[in-house]
Amino acid sequence: SYMRASLCFICLFIGLKMVLL
Repeated sequence: SYMRASLCFICLFIGLKMVLL
């Protein structure tokens, strides 16, 4: 459960970076 949440957070962070770029 915790690992899954962490992965989702990383995915969101990558997505935000892509949007910024």
